[in-house]
Amino acid sequence: MKLFGDPEFRKRFMKSGLPFILAVAWAPIIWMALTALLGSFLLRLTSSVLVVQTIVLPLSLLSIFLFLRVFRVLSDRFYGEKA
Repeated sequence: MKLFGDPEFRKRFMKSGLPFILAVAWAPIIWMALTALLGSFLLRLTSSVLVVQTIVLPLSLLSIFLFLRVFRVLSDRFYGEKA
């Protein structure tokens, strides 16, 4: 069974779809890592788990966005057109 029959379709998928799949897969890992790194400090500072997660969630989304940009740059480098 071939998942990607056409090499051109595989190239387009790797260029556009794979970075999003990686970002979604890494989202919980990044969220838990930031919670572990910043959670105890922020919990002592604010005394509220809700406030800590309100701060950690945007930081997680920002880091996922930055990783997505890096994945796109790398995919352009690997799968970009050679002139």
